[in-house]
Amino acid sequence: MKNRSSIFMLLASLLGLLLVTSPAMAALPGAGESIVGLWKPEFSNLTVSPSGKYISTIMRKHDRNTLVIMDRATGKPIPGKSVYYDKRDRMEVSGGQWIGDEIFAYNTFLDDGKRRPEYNGDIFLLHMDKNVNERLWNWKGVYAKRVSKSGGLIRGNLNIISTLPDDEDNVLVSNSPWQRKDGGVRPIIYKMNISTLNFDKVKVGPARNAWIMSNRSGTSLVAVAPAPKLGSTFYSYNVGDDRWSDMVVDLPRKFSPRKVSNDGKLVYGLTQLDKGINASQSLVKVHLDSGKYEVVHDFGFVSEISISFTEADGHPDYATWVDDEPQVKVFKKTRNAQVVAGFAKGFPGYSVVETGSDEAGENITLYVGSPGIWGEYYIWEKDTGGARYLFSRQETIDQLALNSYESIKYTTSDGVQLQGWLLMPRSGKPKALINYIHGGPHGPSIPYSFNWRTQVLAEMGYAVFAPNFRGSGSYGNNLERAGYKQWGTRMLDDMREGAEFVQENHDVGDKVYTYGGSYGGYASAQNVVRHNDYYDCSIISAGFFEFDELRNTWDGKGRATTDDFTDTAMGTDVAHLRAMSPIHNLDQVKVPLLIIHGKADVRTPLAGAKKYVKALKKTNIDFKHHFYSNEGHGLYFSENNLDQHEKIYNFLNKCDARTPLKVASR
Repeated sequence: MKNRSSIFMLLASLLGLLLVTSPAMAALPGAGESIVGLWKPEFSNLTVSPSGKYISTIMRKHDRNTLVIMDRATGKPIPGKSVYYDKRDRMEVSGGQWIGDEIFAYNTFLDDGKRRPEYNGDIFLLHMDKNVNERLWNWKGVYAKRVSKSGGLIRGNLNIISTLPDDEDNVLVSNSPWQRKDGGVRPIIYKMNISTLNFDKVKVGPARNAWIMSNRSGTSLVAVAPAPKLGSTFYSYNVGDDRWSDMVVDLPRKFSPRKVSNDGKLVYGLTQLDKGINASQSLVKVHLDSGKYEVVHDFGFVSEISISFTEADGHPDYATWVDDEPQVKVFKKTRNAQVVAGFAKGFPGYSVVETGSDEAGENITLYVGSPGIWGEYYIWEKDTGGARYLFSRQETIDQLALNSYESIKYTTSDGVQLQGWLLMPRSGKPKALINYIHGGPHGPSIPYSFNWRTQVLAEMGYAVFAPNFRGSGSYGNNLERAGYKQWGTRMLDDMREGAEFVQENHDVGDKVYTYGGSYGGYASAQNVVRHNDYYDCSIISAGFFEFDELRNTWDGKGRATTDDFTDTAMGTDVAHLRAMSPIHNLDQVKVPLLIIHGKADVRTPLAGAKKYVKALKKTNIDFKHHFYSNEGHGLYFSENNLDQHEKIYNFLNKCDARTPLKVASR
């Protein structure tokens, strides 16, 4: 990929960029310490304004985010239009979007410097045409009529659902009020004036926890609300109607809507028409008046499907997805579709993502990356008929020439086809194979993109296999639902069978370790129970160890849809849940364990990890544990990440020296 551009150097000089290097860690080999020390990107969130006049990005400065607004033509930062909050402000810039030619709306994180920054719901408006950076939304609430402080106090989470490109005075927003302790309320849709910041109510949503989407003009709305057993109910509404209408979707399986056409007649989305776990995913269009559908494109059993829609009519112009590597399909030869397809052709094996476009499609920002390259940002400009390289997400990492993933497709013992990714070390024979388990488990998957954790493990000298087992997201709802109530059984079997396939077809050694965080931490604890004849070591990060303990203590407790999730996805059979709980099956564990946990974790609270460690102390199991202060669900602070990876490296070195379990048990 390209060398660092002059634009980057200009930003660095004008904004006083300091690249903070990490202290040396002799325990990590090769590029391992560089990857751990630079896991936060230098640049992110690149986009272009609707007029094409400005480029916006978030740049890391002094280990904090800075919003930078640049003149697109010159690439120079615009004086007075960068936003940086230092530690005294107790907040930090996160993502944002253009809501007009001259206004950028950005979010902030609450950041007190003591724990991982967390989203607090605040939204600010940065005006290009005047020297104003104003708070639009505060988590404590705002008045519907701001100046007069009348019209009632509006509190909750605010989402922009349409920038209303044809209405320069307003945007359409959805607010989920904080009126119930469980968060289960009906959202309220408002039209917000971007000059006065007054809110005028359009309609109350049709159901509790409904998610709202809109056509371009804000005249046609579609709502998706949760239904029992993790299902969905659909509603439609045309502005001016008396009430929401039940939306009949004439599809045999779950429908995931993506876009309402500009004319308000169609809603596009993804579904699976067949019931098999490996059923193909299809892009369909559903007629809002009848619920009838038509298939636009059949993708096959693939992952990471993304659909782009035109500004002109709201119909699809292209799609991208991942099979063995990234693919692209052009539906309509718009300029955006042709630019993305051209980039995909020029960068085979790389993911190409359109991150922004002006209204006319004359200036298009793009991201190009892969599992071995964190990625680069470009802008394509009609005036020049070509693309300009801007900067890398993390230049130092991109220059390391790290390995990319190899697609691993395998068939399980019960006939299901699954996919995972294999990452090999850059040099030498692997010391062992690490089965790297993602979190979730439902919704997340291991995507075809840069993963700094797997790259660190590869730099330590290990082959890393990252399976997308039953229950994983991205491959369709059928695969995801197939993992329900199988958290500690069939899902773990999928992981093992994938690792065995890798061992049979690649030279990765005899030893296999299991490692993961969150659900992956739980799976790594349960893997050495259920498959105690296979794994030689286990690393357990931010895991849970007992289903009852988790359900009674985690931050999801008491929320409106939590019971439906736990009952449907985890199950309710007491004996089955106990059998899947690692803490009740320690007599089956034969190998060393490393337990890592944050003391401020509220998703899988520390109490569960402490209880597990206390139980381990009553056994002869070889284990070590490390609890980190001020850390939540997974470690955030650089010094702690460096420390934990040094501990992981030392632990794995000891595992390498042990006799392989499979040899010892023969």
